[in-house]
Amino acid sequence: MTKQIKQIQQGGLRRRIALGTAGARSGLGLLSSRASGLFVPKDKQQAHNDAALEREALRFVAYLGELKGAYVKIGQMLALYGEHILPKPITQALHTLEDQTSALQWDTIKPSLQQDLGESFNELEIKHDAFAAASLAQVHRATATQEGIDLALKVQYPGIAQAIDGDFDSVIAMLKLSRWLKTGREVEQFTQDLKALLKQEVNYTLELQRLQKFEELLADDPVLRVPKVYPQWSSPKCLAMEYVEGYSVTDPKVQNLSQERRNALAEAMLRLFFKEVFEWNTMQTDPNFGNFRIELDEENGDRLVLLDFGAVHDLPEKFTHPLRRAIVAAHEQQHAPLIDALIEINCLRKSDSKAVKESFAAFCCFIIEPFRTDFDDIPQHAHEGRLYVWRDSRLLRRAGKVGSKSVLLKGFVLPPQEFMLLVRKLTGVFTFVSCLGAKINSSQLIEQQR
Repeated sequence: MTKQIKQIQQGGLRRRIALGTAGARSGLGLLSSRASGLFVPKDKQQAHNDAALEREALRFVAYLGELKGAYVKIGQMLALYGEHILPKPITQALHTLEDQTSALQWDTIKPSLQQDLGESFNELEIKHDAFAAASLAQVHRATATQEGIDLALKVQYPGIAQAIDGDFDSVIAMLKLSRWLKTGREVEQFTQDLKALLKQEVNYTLELQRLQKFEELLADDPVLRVPKVYPQWSSPKCLAMEYVEGYSVTDPKVQNLSQERRNALAEAMLRLFFKEVFEWNTMQTDPNFGNFRIELDEENGDRLVLLDFGAVHDLPEKFTHPLRRAIVAAHEQQHAPLIDALIEINCLRKSDSKAVKESFAAFCCFIIEPFRTDFDDIPQHAHEGRLYVWRDSRLLRRAGKVGSKSVLLKGFVLPPQEFMLLVRKLTGVFTFVSCLGAKINSSQLIEQQR
């Protein structure tokens, strides 16, 4: 059963004082460590300072975890997207917030839910214990008693939406005060974009529309589907969806499927990515495993169920058109047109040196590896003939090593928001397909973009 707590205090002076105190303690801890570092031999001072930064980062993040609510979600977002603006020890520490979620007790959340749903609340029989919880909401099973429909209710924590602005600004202010956050106009725009993404996640009216849109787009798909949404039992703080009895990709029942069935699910996930980016121009940007369920059906075919549409981003054609050219050029290992396309989407600048441009282009050509038709020059464990072996390829680990060298050469250039969201999405998709242990040839997905 999901761990339960009595309440999550939202916003208010007390929480912000607590956060400021946490930041001050971390800042003083760093100053103290740096002062003591003056007595450390010069060849060991960097290691001493790095250890101090890591220690204070973990301490500060622990405070965020104790404050819960929006602070946890803000920390999680900064962990995902903050690598360009925060020191590495900070983002590493923020990743520890990913599992720090607890559900509210029923007697705490019931009054808010009852007020939001009005008379329709009485049409539902709701299980009091949440079966899933996240930093902004929790999920309860319910039954529409008259219709006999099994539902999953995504219930937003009371007061969380109103707290986001103040809590987010407090975290950013603290990071600036501690000098952990880089400064400048680009960084300011980046943090405002993050806040906008966060506020979108508590806009359930918009999410309901997104659910209906994706449900319509996938209505005839044999493998991908979206649970039916029920507006009559939904509200600005509650989403009512069809309850789906499925399995996580990590469940032994999924992991023990035949190679053919796992391949089909992996191909569906990859196909979905290309549809979102190049056909629909709208992308679900949070591909963590909890947002998917797999319905097993050996006779009629397994289905991949898409559950959460709180983090959806519309992609402008001025981004997707050059992105398409970049992907095709990377697939063909053609650096010149690839560099031109990367400049158009603001991942490179015309003024960048030739070495910088070539380095980043080489990385893009590397990451397209799973979609190639010729595997002669990639590690032997990454393919079996013309089939790419996702799990054994260790692609993301190798990409991390190659990419870190490219970034060091490239220097600090803040990529456009769409590109960062795309990288996050692609990383999640690659991880999902690798977890399935797929062995497939996906080159046709690139061929279709020509």
